[in-house]
Amino acid sequence: MSIFAALTCLVFLAYIATSLALLAGTYFKSAARSFPEKNTAWPFLSVLIAARNEEKNLPACLASLLQTDYPHTLFEIIVIDDRSTDRTLALAQEYARAHVQVRVISVSQLSPGMSGKAGALARGVAGAAGEIFLFTDADCILPPGWMRNMAQHFSPGIGLAGGFTLLRPPSWALPFIKEERTTLFAKLQTLDWIYLLTLGAGAAGLGKPVSIIGNNFGMRREAYEQIGGHEALGFSIVEDFALMHKLARTTPWRVHFALETNIAIFSFPARGWKDFFDQRRRWTIGGREFGGWAQYLIVLALLCHAALAAAAFHSAALFGFGASSMLLMDFFVLWRGAAALQCRDLLKYFLPFRIYFLLYNLAGAPFFFWPFSVRWKGRRYRWNARRRLQAIEEES
Repeated sequence: MSIFAALTCLVFLAYIATSLALLAGTYFKSAARSFPEKNTAWPFLSVLIAARNEEKNLPACLASLLQTDYPHTLFEIIVIDDRSTDRTLALAQEYARAHVQVRVISVSQLSPGMSGKAGALARGVAGAAGEIFLFTDADCILPPGWMRNMAQHFSPGIGLAGGFTLLRPPSWALPFIKEERTTLFAKLQTLDWIYLLTLGAGAAGLGKPVSIIGNNFGMRREAYEQIGGHEALGFSIVEDFALMHKLARTTPWRVHFALETNIAIFSFPARGWKDFFDQRRRWTIGGREFGGWAQYLIVLALLCHAALAAAAFHSAALFGFGASSMLLMDFFVLWRGAAALQCRDLLKYFLPFRIYFLLYNLAGAPFFFWPFSVRWKGRRYRWNARRRLQAIEEES
């Protein structure tokens, strides 16, 4: 066996071992479903939504939150308008006048040393009264049991808990949706999110959390204050990941990522490839900024796809081993996530998904190693050759 073949086989074997370990991690329960205990009151919750130019999405998000089955005297919804140029602020204020649970904070300038969203959320948390902070986005629709089920996941020792985000609307979300995206691209994105978040749930189950989705997670006030909040993170355009990483690295609090339908929410898939790649570049920065498992998983995926492409020109047997190994592992991971989230019907798109996954991994590989710019929420972020933020530019 040549050195190339031996090294390629090692990469594929590492992919198999890692996939199996993460798959096993999804079955480990890091939070007991026993809260609230007898004689223990439900906690007061603060739901925080940083919104920038979200006039099309914010009303549905707020309407879904206000249909919660959580006691209406035990939560508040804080909308932080992040310098919107549309009717986001006016719509939020209308809801605040009509519902005592809704409050609005308007941000007029960027916070020094933080991204726009992180600065906005820091302002919101500063005025929040909750024992637990729940974070979501204005383009999300949330089920009636979301607050209650999120609160139940904060058993003793859990500092941060997160759930899945679906890009295909469940039945409870349909009344809030004016436009449903049912294209093949939308279905592939749905499978992509299920796959990636299932890996994230597995890593959290192993005690090595690598990701959390910023539109569906909660954090204890005590844990948030212990790490210094958003202000102590420095600049990051993946503030959710930065919070989770610092909590896991510097405190004894545990991270719980629940692979369950009862805290899964709905958000909209990217409309086109440009928005999709901007999103993926931003996520890649998150893995690049923080070392350890996150970088290992990103590099392993890139190496495997590069090795598979190279094996196609080297040996049919080697290519067959790599392709079958990756396909089998990825199907098992997807089946685990899709079954838990009641989306098994989407598995019929597995082969198109795998081609899509291969292509965007190969296309996105350079962005992990070299600096670049990212457009996000009306701003362009630029990095220099040292991978340090160079400029934040407002886009017209």
